[in-house]
Amino acid sequence: MVDGLFSAVQSGDRRAALEAIRDRLAAELVEADGRDAASIAKELRTTLSELDALPGGEESKLDDLAARRAARRADAASG
Repeated sequence: MVDGLFSAVQSGDRRAALEAIRDRLAAELVEADGRDAASIAKELRTTLSELDALPGGEESKLDDLAARRAARRADAASG
């Protein structure tokens, strides 16, 4: 996964880089607890927002699911 992230960032393709970051954050969020989960969820939401703001992009079902899951985990971690 790290190689894919590095390659995506190095490619200069902003969408590919953000998608790789999104995937990495989602994978880390699954394993995170407490404050770490809240911090990762926040970064994931920011990354998803940046992806949504890029021209020509539509939110996929995976993006929507990841955003909802991140929000639930952040709420649970802060509550």
